[in-house]
Amino acid sequence: MDLNAINVFAQVVECGSFTHAAEALNMTKSTVSRKLAELEQHLGVRLVTRSTRSLLLTPEGERFYQSSQQMLELINQAELEVSANQDLVKGPLNVVFPVELGQQVLSKYIHQFLLEYPHVSLNLELTNREVDIIGEGIDLYAQIGELADSNLVSRYLISSKRVMVASPEYLEKFGQVNSHLDLKEPHQLVEVFNKGARLPKWQLGLEKDFSYQIDLPYQLRVNTVTSCLNACIDGLGIAVLPEFICVEHFTTGKLERLLPEYTMPEVSVSLVYADRQLMPKRKKAFIDYLLEAFHTEHSQA
Repeated sequence: MDLNAINVFAQVVECGSFTHAAEALNMTKSTVSRKLAELEQHLGVRLVTRSTRSLLLTPEGERFYQSSQQMLELINQAELEVSANQDLVKGPLNVVFPVELGQQVLSKYIHQFLLEYPHVSLNLELTNREVDIIGEGIDLYAQIGELADSNLVSRYLISSKRVMVASPEYLEKFGQVNSHLDLKEPHQLVEVFNKGARLPKWQLGLEKDFSYQIDLPYQLRVNTVTSCLNACIDGLGIAVLPEFICVEHFTTGKLERLLPEYTMPEVSVSLVYADRQLMPKRKKAFIDYLLEAFHTEHSQA
């Protein structure tokens, strides 16, 4: 089997077109098309369905793409192991983080890593969508809340403390909240909902006995913490948010913390990735760097 043809196939999938793949590989479009056709003929199956506007993988193509990614990674790793530059951390990383976590918590560590490892290129997507780590070829993901896929490796990063908040204007309009018994209509919430985070239900307790579950209607549901924060400041409802994002607004008086004597379940944040026997050095270096830098700084805080 022609390994070059496999590499061409992977590039076509990742670029989404023959033209872009040809540019990335410094080949002609006709060469790329020929290499893919030869690979399909060798395998005896069609890998890609071509149309005038897009390329779609066939079911066989999907399976072969996932296998080819692992195959190419093993080859690259083997080359590094026997080359003079085997200690050099280099190559691309595909990383997906939730929006606020990436922007407000992890960004400075990412930037520091890239400054320390100039031969690594990082494609960072900040999104709150649900991701398929293996199917999308994602090297590293940050999971907020529980991990659904037990086949993935999870490395604990931090626990996020949550607080219940509302604006003074909202409380003046709908009434003060002095106990969990006050959390009923006409009070309403601003809800954060996205498939990327698995957040627990609103639960309150004393001394970690979360015996009070809160069920309020919402007028607004959003998919980012920042949107929820802004809506809460504007008086649209009560919100449950990470404490770190609310601190400055407590100081300015834009938000009030509700029921501070009650506790709420903390939400864990973990780095998640596919388990492979031969992990690329760049990926291992990035994971280790984030964990060490983050835990060192926060242990000193």
